[in-house]
Amino acid sequence: MVKVAVDLTLPEGSVALEVNGEVVGCRCWNRPRLHAEIVYDELLSLLKIFNLSPQEIDECTVTTGPGSFTGVRLSVTVGKAFKACGVKVRGVSTLSALLTGAPEGAVAVIPAMRGKVYARVGNRELDISPQKLAAQLEKSQRPLIYKGELPPPLQTFPCVKDLTPLAVKALLTAESLPLTPNYVRDHDAKPQAGGL
Repeated sequence: MVKVAVDLTLPEGSVALEVNGEVVGCRCWNRPRLHAEIVYDELLSLLKIFNLSPQEIDECTVTTGPGSFTGVRLSVTVGKAFKACGVKVRGVSTLSALLTGAPEGAVAVIPAMRGKVYARVGNRELDISPQKLAAQLEKSQRPLIYKGELPPPLQTFPCVKDLTPLAVKALLTAESLPLTPNYVRDHDAKPQAGGL
């Protein structure tokens, strides 16, 4: 069985390949404004290394967010493209994927712009300031698993910067969500009062 995973929700995009239950490779890039232009070429290059074609893909896993607005939409769109081709597709939360293999009770943290972070605490996914998250976690001293830069208020906690490409972790995540964007944060664009 051939499975692929795609993450475009973070600045570091990644694709991963699993063959017969073993993760055999991944490709990463850190050019977030070019995710849409790069993802299929990277996936095809990875398949070619293992003498596989896109027609041999049995399942695709994509991260559904949270993350950058455009990255979340691109990741979900890749999943929908595979689904349209008859491939079984599942979504996984970006934060759930980040917690794959982490100690129980760990908190996933990724940058969220505007001085905030996205965090998964237990089953809750939050769009929160680092100061508020630090206050919530102060007594528990839960370990933090993070991608990107960890803001100073959170650096006093036990923490691990996760270097594993998120697509690899998505392959290993048991979660299966529908292909809908998980923004966590409310949209910035709001309808104008009174219409046009």
